[in-house]
Amino acid sequence: MEINNNNNNYRINSNSQIESDNDEDLMVQIPGIFDLTGKNNIPPSLFLLVGSAGTGKSMYCRQFIIDGILRSDYCIYISPSMTEKKFRSLFPKLEAVALNRSSKFINPYLRIDTRNIAKNSNDTADDQDKLRLTLAEIHEILVNQKRENDQNNSSSIHGHLENSKIKDLSSSSSSKGIAIRVVVDSLTQFFVLFGESAVLKFIGELSLLLKEFEASAIFTLTGSLTSPNSLTNAVSSMVDGILEMRLEEGKDASLARSIRMVSINGIHHKPAWIQFNITDDGGLVFGDQSTITSNCTMCGKPIKGTPLFDSEFPFDSIMCMETYRKLTALYGSNISETGLPSQVVNINFFFIDIVGLSNPSLSVKKQIDKIEILNKLIGLCDVFAKAKEKKIVLPTGDGMAIGFFMNPESSLQLAIQLHSKLSIYNRGKSDGEILGVRIGLGSGPVFIVNDINGNQNVWGPGIILARRVMDIGDNLHILVSSNMAESLIALKDEYKTMLKPIGDYQIKHGQTLHIYSAYSQQFGNSEPPAKMVSQH
Repeated sequence: MEINNNNNNYRINSNSQIESDNDEDLMVQIPGIFDLTGKNNIPPSLFLLVGSAGTGKSMYCRQFIIDGILRSDYCIYISPSMTEKKFRSLFPKLEAVALNRSSKFINPYLRIDTRNIAKNSNDTADDQDKLRLTLAEIHEILVNQKRENDQNNSSSIHGHLENSKIKDLSSSSSSKGIAIRVVVDSLTQFFVLFGESAVLKFIGELSLLLKEFEASAIFTLTGSLTSPNSLTNAVSSMVDGILEMRLEEGKDASLARSIRMVSINGIHHKPAWIQFNITDDGGLVFGDQSTITSNCTMCGKPIKGTPLFDSEFPFDSIMCMETYRKLTALYGSNISETGLPSQVVNINFFFIDIVGLSNPSLSVKKQIDKIEILNKLIGLCDVFAKAKEKKIVLPTGDGMAIGFFMNPESSLQLAIQLHSKLSIYNRGKSDGEILGVRIGLGSGPVFIVNDINGNQNVWGPGIILARRVMDIGDNLHILVSSNMAESLIALKDEYKTMLKPIGDYQIKHGQTLHIYSAYSQQFGNSEPPAKMVSQH
């Protein structure tokens, strides 16, 4: 069976997995790519970035790295004139966890060959050894990233279709490989420190290595293409494309920066100069901003700075772009054809699943019975059955997500009422008959869409957060996200004694959640989650 989605062909294999015929995971973006090439992305390429001092080459490389980390690419920054501390200071707005997980800084000049320390009186390697050690380190990183990608791809589930229902709305099941981004800043400093011959050999070997692993890279060089020298010509022959920057005095005596794509192998483009500005926080803005009127395809907000593109649709953030990708993968191209909501909706979520339902000792019939019992008990709760406010119910296979549109108390009250009914139901039951559940509560923005059957559904940070909170818990836990807990505590005094902060927990993508637990003698679980304990 094949599905066509935004010019990407997908097929469903015998294991109900969705496979892609187009290897879009290998496509990358460089800062200002649409302005430079008229395209939203290009295959992995190596670029030489040339320009005089002060044109903005390092800031361009910084933006290239930031974009990569936000897209969960792995980034390597190589500089012989920078320290680790200086490198980190370039990214004050990135979380240290994300920077540690997704980047590596290498200063070749500081390489030490530990194998030769005992043989030599000095503890540093000679120049050629330093470059050799740098290549070896890069090769090891690339091999490890490829191994990790292969392991993730072999174990991940691309998609699962069951009775046209989404079994797990919030798990990220993409098997997208991690792209590699490399910056070498700058070759000019390399030539001064290591000499022309050694550096050209290093660049040649590095370029072959990066191409082998389909990495994207930017090599910076101070100079001008109007008067190229032998070094510029030599490096140009080792890369796939050339970018050039210039700095000119404007009519109002201000300095104007611009960039152009001089050449790129196999891709038609117009090598026109594109003006760009460096914002106060170091970001890059391309083109004439007075004429930009585009809005984000997902949230509808005006896009400030350079938009991100996917399938020729502009987005103002990685989160909006990733949400759009998941929606189109789940619901097809009709998402973009019918249009997406211009505003997000904030919903209060109750996310629940049955503890131990996947136990192989349970028969299929017993599993189904437990799901039906849970559905019946929730249906008997007044908050669910009698509430007049709008809500949405999303089955997830072994539980459900219920979203309340108005009252932030509804999710918590539903959890309390359900625990009361579970306590009565479980009395006198054997271990195999007891119904155990864990609950996660969270609130946040989501987008409301209609699936292929016309049923209303949601996707977005709000429901993902509630699921992540629930995943931390054990049997009978009612865990609450910090934003929901704090709003409830501010609402009524009774919630101050009911909601207890239990600490921080790190989830996917390096994000840390501050979690509250709701409990008393009548409901909840006063013990900290086992997963929480393992983090300390």
